[in-house]
Amino acid sequence: MNGARRASVLAVIFLSACATGRFNPEPFDYDSLRTHAVTQVAGDLRVTASVPGQLETQAIFGADLYKRGIQPVWVEIENNSPKRVRFAPVGMDRDYFSPLEVTYVHKRGFSKLARAEMEAFYYKQAMPRQIPAGTIRSGFVFTNADPGTKSFNIDLFGNGVDHSMAFFVDVPGFVPDHAEVEFKNLYTDSELSVLDADGVRKVLSQMPCCTTDLSGDQSGYPVNIAFIGTGSELLRALLRANWHETSAREAPNTAEALQHLFGRRADAIFRIQRDKKRNRNVMSLWLSPYQLDGKSIWLAQITHFIGQDTQIEEIIFGARVDPDVDDTRNYILQNLWYAQSLAQVGWINTPHGVPIDVETTAKPEDKRGFFTDGVRVALWVSGVPISLTEVQRANWDDPPPR
Repeated sequence: MNGARRASVLAVIFLSACATGRFNPEPFDYDSLRTHAVTQVAGDLRVTASVPGQLETQAIFGADLYKRGIQPVWVEIENNSPKRVRFAPVGMDRDYFSPLEVTYVHKRGFSKLARAEMEAFYYKQAMPRQIPAGTIRSGFVFTNADPGTKSFNIDLFGNGVDHSMAFFVDVPGFVPDHAEVEFKNLYTDSELSVLDADGVRKVLSQMPCCTTDLSGDQSGYPVNIAFIGTGSELLRALLRANWHETSAREAPNTAEALQHLFGRRADAIFRIQRDKKRNRNVMSLWLSPYQLDGKSIWLAQITHFIGQDTQIEEIIFGARVDPDVDDTRNYILQNLWYAQSLAQVGWINTPHGVPIDVETTAKPEDKRGFFTDGVRVALWVSGVPISLTEVQRANWDDPPPR
């Protein structure tokens, strides 16, 4: 047998050996999903949803779906109405995966029989599309993986039935940075200030321009956004607008994590990935000592990291930041508005404008800092959807002309 033929035979034997694995997922107690489930009721319909973490998912499906960017969501629908209702998984994720699509990307290493067993198992686990009257149906929808709290809609419809429920479900194994902050203990009663609308406008117009470094030097980027709302309202508004939570444990020394306001690091950091490279919008949030109408006032700084192509390049050469900080301010306004997370908007002039032709260095290593019109925007957020045409405008300053 010549060398080439011997190599071919060995390759066939090797591949055959790799494809002899059986598909035997471990028995799983599905009732454990209810321990971190969320339930909502609309009319005669009762809906429960839960998101298994990475370890739970591997136990259920015998594969690490999260590693492939797939996150299963368990749904149970109890139909106590006299009519059949339909469930539309596209409402949860426009780009959801079909059961056999999930098995296809996990088929390596299994025999032909095992692949057939896997396909049958995953297909059986999928959430049915129809729920007959007086029945309970449950199953999984395979969505794209999101870090942190999972937000999605569950849409049910039928003859005379039309319900859409917004869910926000914690995912086991992930601890967002804001969950580790004792917000009630950040300020004493004497440090808190309850203001009226004019008072808020005055405070926001007189606050310092920018974040600082740990030493307190004025070396950061403009804090040009204020959110008005409870913590729950703000979280739901951001999640609905596709912002993702982050964990301080994962990246404690990133450029965004090192910015300071009120003498401390950000209480929470959210981000939107703009593409598969390092291009992203990152928002740092601080709870302020000010309140309006029983709502907290949160200050925010958003940075558009143009980024390097890879994380290694960013570490070596530094993060590149878009100097047009007003564009990121305007982005969050549009972002929340189109996500129906915005109730009211107000503009505030400040003396912190920097013309585009002035070189202002936010950090010594930056070749260019930023330019800005100096205008801050206050955004009243809503935890429930609000129509674009119902957003109000505070009678404060005029919006910037650009």
